[in-house]
Amino acid sequence: MKNESFSGFHPVVNLAFFVAVLGTTMFIMNPIYLVISILSSCTYLAYLKGGKGFFQQAFYLVPILFMMAIINPIFNHEGVTVLFYLHNDNPVTLEAALFGIASATMMGASIVWFNCCNTVFTSDKIIYLFGRIIPAMSLLISMTLRFVPRFMNYLQNVMRVQKGLHQPKNTKEKLRQALFAFSATVSWAMEQSIISADSMKSRGFGSAGRTAYSIYIFEKRDAATLICLTLLVLGTVIPCVLGYTAWTYYPNFSGELFGIAQFAGYFCYCGMCLLPLIIDLTEERKWNSLRSKI
Repeated sequence: MKNESFSGFHPVVNLAFFVAVLGTTMFIMNPIYLVISILSSCTYLAYLKGGKGFFQQAFYLVPILFMMAIINPIFNHEGVTVLFYLHNDNPVTLEAALFGIASATMMGASIVWFNCCNTVFTSDKIIYLFGRIIPAMSLLISMTLRFVPRFMNYLQNVMRVQKGLHQPKNTKEKLRQALFAFSATVSWAMEQSIISADSMKSRGFGSAGRTAYSIYIFEKRDAATLICLTLLVLGTVIPCVLGYTAWTYYPNFSGELFGIAQFAGYFCYCGMCLLPLIIDLTEERKWNSLRSKI
């Protein structure tokens, strides 16, 4: 992960941004909005994790989305534009095919945004925001987010050690090594949970009157970013509420994609999705300029 600036903003700003982009991605099915969302999320994830990290995410995501896109027109036969007929005489319609692509794009963008959120919105921010309101739930969420990558890293290390000790010669040995590695990792995870519980108990978790230390201070830049984000969200949502960017797929395509109101909504949505990247690139440019003067 790069030393990016947006993660250094107040947790309220980080949470507001990801709630905004995820909400608009999941509930606005306008094709232009979906294209903006998927491109922006992929660009931001590539900036956060680099090219290698991005392609690792895309390696397993693309086949799943491809399957989603082709399954919908096979089982959903709504629509008036028939492309061809299956062997059982069920029609494959253009509307169903494009709705499948739109649904896969929406799902892919949501998953990528969640990956970005998992990188930027760390467990300490979750505890800071929700620790006083729902302490048990915030602790559970933060521990879960921390547990998944640790579990995968430990499992990969165990499998590397096993391969170093004995290189499997066939599929049966590979499966046996994988099962042994998974069993060892589960045992390690259970042991770590007991250690964590004892540590939390000895530190007084759940006791009355405990205070919490926080390093987060709501600054002027946070207020300015939050105001800018609010204006961009309003510029994105208002055209949808007024029906300018409404789009339906069944029984046929209905809606206007291009117009003054539509382009205003697209511009605001593009600015909203790219807001953290703009902040990061601006701060990086300032830092490089100052470093060049040293």
